[in-house]
Amino acid sequence: MKNLFETAGRKFGGSARELSRPVSLSVCAMMLAITLVLSYFGNISITFLGTNVIKLSFTVIPIAVAGMLYGPVCAGIIGGLSDIIGFMLAPMGAYIPGFTISMVLIGFVFGIALYEEKPSLLRIAAAQFVVSLFISTLLGSLWFVLFYGFRPLQALSVRGIKELVMYPISVALVFLIAKTVARLPEIETLRKKKRRSPQE
Repeated sequence: MKNLFETAGRKFGGSARELSRPVSLSVCAMMLAITLVLSYFGNISITFLGTNVIKLSFTVIPIAVAGMLYGPVCAGIIGGLSDIIGFMLAPMGAYIPGFTISMVLIGFVFGIALYEEKPSLLRIAAAQFVVSLFISTLLGSLWFVLFYGFRPLQALSVRGIKELVMYPISVALVFLIAKTVARLPEIETLRKKKRRSPQE
């Protein structure tokens, strides 16, 4: 447990330093733009009891890639901003800050799991499991109970079904794209430069 907190602290520190690098900020801005496009065009909303509560979305992919490249702080910021800006561009009902918190936490999880690590299938599956179970299902159900008036079991069943459908799809897509991005020559060059940097 101590090693886990030490690793998380180191990764948060390294990720915070990424914010001072123009190249990192440029790529993060691109990942934010991709997240917004996917949130607007790349999702399927299913109506349940008159409310769009089941949303099959692929926004986790650029957030996970940002977490792999630049760590939990950058990925968390992208997740939070994508929810806020997405709501401003295309509001659906009232703004619920709980979902912004969830998006930030998703960025944190993928950043801790993938930053400065090889994007293995096991590591990505574990990170997505934490996201699907604890953030999307349990925490997401809490937001539906508090803000939409759902009964707890009702909210859990709706969110649970959505995550069961999306889990294998998300794991496969994140793994394929993360492995592809990690092999890009530009990414390898940036990593070598960071290892030689005295800041690190």
